[in-house]
Amino acid sequence: MRIGFIGLGNMGRPMAERLLGSGWDLTVYNRTPAKATALVEAGARFASTIAELRGCDVVLSMVGTDDDLRAITVGPGGLFDTPGTGVLLVDCSTVGAEVTEEVASAARSAGGDLLAAPVAGGPAVIPDGGLAIVCSGAPAAYERAEAVLKSLARKVIYAGEGATSRQVKILHNLIVAVIAHAVAEVSVLGEAIGVARADLLEFVGAGAIGSPFIRYKAEQMKSLDFSAAFTTALMAKDLDLGHALAAGRADTPLVDHTRATLHDLLAAGWGEQDIAALVAYLAGRNGIDLLPQP
Repeated sequence: MRIGFIGLGNMGRPMAERLLGSGWDLTVYNRTPAKATALVEAGARFASTIAELRGCDVVLSMVGTDDDLRAITVGPGGLFDTPGTGVLLVDCSTVGAEVTEEVASAARSAGGDLLAAPVAGGPAVIPDGGLAIVCSGAPAAYERAEAVLKSLARKVIYAGEGATSRQVKILHNLIVAVIAHAVAEVSVLGEAIGVARADLLEFVGAGAIGSPFIRYKAEQMKSLDFSAAFTTALMAKDLDLGHALAAGRADTPLVDHTRATLHDLLAAGWGEQDIAALVAYLAGRNGIDLLPQP
């Protein structure tokens, strides 16, 4: 089976590396060709245009926004802008249900299909196959992509037809954002009362609520290295999607508070930093100067 991959960013590059290392025949595309160099040297093919991927059996994509997904699919030169394309697109991005339905319709009109397959887990877990993936779309599309997805993830869940998986991923990211916000806020409180955040975060990570996510963010909040695994701007986008899901359906005060704080963080110029930067931003709001801690 010939596999294509579009989008070699923080998540996409290690996912493509995992697929290549699992023995798949892989062709990659990225707007910035230099990001594909290491993959090509390791044995992947490089597509200079998205159109070259139409000959693949399955194409995976990992892009940032609704408009990015539209650009690679229904835009000029996109995967589905020409009839007769039989390719299955497995999109692993975190985007809305509306664009999912739009692209799925275009895919079917072009002779292909779309499987929405957002992921949970950061770049650090990808090399060992530690992602979780939730899928929705036609059962035949899932069956066609299942072996590829299982080479990427420790857990692959099929959630039915339509765009259900998009909603699952957005809800997941609401939990992620609220947890990160709580850890940052309480760490700042600890600093205010004289508790070293390194001690607090080590204790939290070792206890019952410890998790790979909390331990990873704790390291960033201790070191103050906010190199982005997932930028504040992208997380704020996901909270906006969650806010739209909740409108008229349920009150979400914790999510609303975190969403407002993330937009404050964006306005302060922290958009390209990791969400762990909340700890520095909240400390600054409280007049506390943080120093890196081991």
